[in-house]
Amino acid sequence: MSVAEMRERGWDAIDVLFITGDAYVDHPSFAMAILGRVLEAAGFRVGSLLNRTGDPARIGGALAVRGC
Repeated sequence: MSVAEMRERGWDAIDVLFITGDAYVDHPSFAMAILGRVLEAAGFRVGSLLNRTGDPARIGGALAVRGC
């Protein structure tokens, strides 16, 4: 999800931001997925800044915002 989609949800900010050098995998064997789901269930707006370049030295790309 992009920042534009975040704004479509009426979010002007997020509460929690995960920054990782890995891709996001929405599966219960990955900690970021579990933490994101638990925080969302508690009412927090959760975002992830992912490494979309494939280069572990460079974290960048679009802000991925998760939410139900």
